[in-house]
Order: sequence, then structure tokens, then C-alpha cells
Amino acid sequence: MKVEVVSFTGDSGLADYSVSLARALARLVKAQVVSAQSLPVRFDEMGFAVERVFRRSRHYPLDIFRFFFGVLRRRPDWVLIQGPLKFPVIDALVVRVLKLFGIGCAVTVHDVLPHYPRPWSRAEFGFYYRSFSRVIAHSTAAASGLRKLGVATEVLVVPHGIYDIFDLTGINREAARKAIGGIEPDDTVVLFFGHLEPRKGLMEFLDAAKTMLLSDPNVKFLVAGGGSLDSHGTAYAQRLEEARAMPNVIVHDRRIPFEAVENYFAASDIIALPYREGTTSGVLKLALAFGKPVVASRVGDFPEQIPAGAGVLFEADKALARHLEVAIREIAGNFSGYSAAMQAAGGDAQWPDIANRVVNYLKVH
Repeated sequence: MKVEVVSFTGDSGLADYSVSLARALARLVKAQVVSAQSLPVRFDEMGFAVERVFRRSRHYPLDIFRFFFGVLRRRPDWVLIQGPLKFPVIDALVVRVLKLFGIGCAVTVHDVLPHYPRPWSRAEFGFYYRSFSRVIAHSTAAASGLRKLGVATEVLVVPHGIYDIFDLTGINREAARKAIGGIEPDDTVVLFFGHLEPRKGLMEFLDAAKTMLLSDPNVKFLVAGGGSLDSHGTAYAQRLEEARAMPNVIVHDRRIPFEAVENYFAASDIIALPYREGTTSGVLKLALAFGKPVVASRVGDFPEQIPAGAGVLFEADKALARHLEVAIREIAGNFSGYSAAMQAAGGDAQWPDIANRVVNYLKVH
């Protein structure tokens, strides 16, 4: 069987997922990653073929044809697309034509709907998902959301695999903290990692830092990730600037290079996921890979995917910041137990198991 794992972006979480899955699939089938020209060359020696097709968004009208005719030339048994490439309706039409040429088309749903949906998003994405012969989701909650969009195909539910590809050197806690700077040996570090967005509870994370500054001075709040908060409103950007001056907050508001990701997780004690909205998060799989307990809101697949005893869940309501404080204190006060549970977890999120389930699902006719 020939399977092409497709990601429009080459340097993002979807690309990380694509190469992780392809690495596992390559042990079972002839696997290839089809991605952007920006896909780092580090992935070229991981046991699968690589095809770099896509460029920046403005080239999509040309690149979608390059992708289409490339698939027809290579004739894979399946293309497994990681969410919409760019424009769901156009992507759906391409998928439907590929199926007419005998190409199997499957999709992995990372977010059922956009984080900031438009009035027509449900109709648009429903049409897109219904174009595929196979649909894969990361949680039963996501599968339920797909059924509400009219997806009649039996949905395969498999967890998002752990991101062990980021554990490059096995760096220890002390060395990682030295690389980041500003962290004392006895500090408890709570990490907010990834693209900086209000929907992820960043403002509540900063509120908790402000409240805990006097009561828990040894708790450091580490913010690491890119993204312009100005696009969400100047008030959000101003809040981040104010937090930057706080002694218990460290802000690295820039894109974190692949090679540096391990520093942030190795240096941290607790990973914060106080999301207000979302379907899944690769940050949770980084926490699993590095054995770090989490504090998370009950949104998306967090209730299903956070291992028992490895974290604290709370409601994403108006008291989110307060819930976050309580959760941080709970884990800090009983750290050894939560840490041990997380380090022993991740058994159902191993890539070889996921790849086996995906291949068996694709084989069913």
C-alpha cells in the first residue's frame, strides 16, 4: 500500500504530526510526506519519501494543480490530508475528482471547525469532510461533532500521538533552565507554550501569575510562542507587555525553533492548557513526551486524552483564572504523584499503534 500524508504547511504542528505519522507508517506501508517547500530537510532521513509542493498561500491557485497532477502521476493508494489545505470548498472539489480517478482520500480532523468560525463555516466544513471516504478524529467528542456536520462515514478515533521527535538530546532540567535563563533551581515553572492566542486562555494565565506573585513567589510563569496579539486587539498586546515586567513571568514571544522546544519542556514542571476553545492540542502531546503533568480546561479532547492522575481539569468558565491557580497549587503540592502518573502515561498514544490502526482502517473496503 502507498500512502501519502499531506500537509499544506511545512513548519507547523500539522507538519510535525505528518512526519511523526509517516515515520510510523513507513514500517508498514510505502509512506510519503507531501508538504510545503518550507518543510525542514531534517525530516528527509526518517524512512519515508518527501515531496515539497506547496509554497505561500498566494501560490495556492497554482500549487493545488501541482498537487493534483502530482498525485495522479505518483498514483498512491491513499492520500491522507491533515485538515483543509487552504480553502475547504476548493480542496473538497479536488478530493472528489481524485476519487473519480481511483485515488483513496482520507482526512485527519485536528479541529472540527475553525477556531474563529464564520456564519457559513458549518456548511463549508461539512461539505469538505463529507468529500472523503475515510475520516479520522482524535476523540469521541470530535467524532460527535463530525456526525453533527452530516458525516455518515464511520469515523476512526485514534489519539494524537506523542511528540517524541522533539526530545532531541535528552537535556536535563538544570541545563534547560540555564539555556532559558531567569529561572532559579527551586522555582516551580508553569509553561504556556505555542501560538499566543486569547482563546487558549493566555490572559487568564497572566491573571493567575499576577494573583500568585505575592502568595507563591517561587512559581514562575513561562510564556513561549509566536503570534501577534495585536491582531486580536491592542488590549491583549498591552496585557502581555505589562506581564513582561513582572518578576514571576518570563515572556519569550517569538517562534520557538524546533531544536529549542525541548529546552522549554525540560525546564518546566507543569504545562498549562487553560483553553477557552479548541478540539485538540499538540502541546498536550509534548507534555506526554516529556512526562510533564498538566493543568487544563475541560474543552475538546482534554478530558479524554489527559491520563488519569497526570493532571488537573477545570471548567472553562468565568472563573477560569481562579481554577488555574487552584490546579497549579494542587499539582505543586503533590508533584511527585502527578509527575509519576504522567511519566508512566502515553501508552495509547504511541505512533506504532496509531499507524497500525490507521492502516487497518484504510484497508477496509
